Amino acid sequence: MKVVLLMTALLFLGACTEFTAVKKAVATKGAEFSDDALVDAEWWVCYAASIGSVKRRYGATVERAETYKDFCHGDGDANVVKPSE
Repeated sequence: MKVVLLMTALLFLGACTEFTAVKKAVATKGAEFSDDALVDAEWWVCYAASIGSVKRRYGATVERAETYKDFCHGDGDANVVKPSE
């Protein structure tokens, strides 16, 4: 009986160690996944969204238009979200 209890305790402790390793892996991979998702979302906003959707979302005010331009590195003369004045 003592042997069974000892083996159960050792298995439990081993599982805790593995669980800690799993938590670390999930945290690391989760952070990498979130970073990749953010890069993808930024790319979508700046390059894949239609002109119409960008104008509707960011063209309502001068402030939003400037934010979009700054966010998407719009250094050129083309300003697709210039609000109508």
